[in-house]
Amino acid sequence: MLNYHSVDYDPGNIVVITPEKLDEQMAFLSENGYNPLTLDDFFLILEGGLEPPEKPVLLTFDDGYADNYKYAMPIMTKYGFHATMFMSPGTIGQDWYVNWEQAKEMKEAGWDIQPHGMTHPHLPKLSAEEQANEIIEARKQIEEHLGGTADVFCYPYGEYNGDTLRILEENDFRFAFTIQQGRTDSSQHKFQLKRIYVNGEESFKTWKQRLTGK
Repeated sequence: MLNYHSVDYDPGNIVVITPEKLDEQMAFLSENGYNPLTLDDFFLILEGGLEPPEKPVLLTFDDGYADNYKYAMPIMTKYGFHATMFMSPGTIGQDWYVNWEQAKEMKEAGWDIQPHGMTHPHLPKLSAEEQANEIIEARKQIEEHLGGTADVFCYPYGEYNGDTLRILEENDFRFAFTIQQGRTDSSQHKFQLKRIYVNGEESFKTWKQRLTGK
């Protein structure tokens, strides 16, 4: 599972990957038989309900940046790839983030859109009630504006505590993603799934090694 953030031009910022680098990476996946998955297929595979295709991979983009719409979506469309974006509805209306119209267009293009908290807070610093509002309201707004079910969570800053896990369980979330490094497998807790972070400053060779393990 690959973890991206911003797709733009900001030299020295490791959370930003240029469109050219992203395209190079997606071209490699396409040319080498990788199969980017929808969330539904990913979870069916993880739960043993679906036979995985050759070289399955889940492409995730955190934070809901507008550059995901501007740059990442055309690249995914170019290769016929699925991707997932975790967004915070509280950022709607801010220049750097997608609006509802853009998020809807991304969903229509095959993206899964899921919650990342209402305001991208440090969840462990909040009371249980405040955490519940951040998590449940984000899900509610995404479902109301985009349709479908938004029951997969991604922790802002990768942070969570016992209250967070309890809230997710009580509200029937299917899975949740961390920023813990590593490959995802069925032995991991459903609310503590690992991902491979993509550093926008790393070389293609390094990215390839971390992807393939070679």
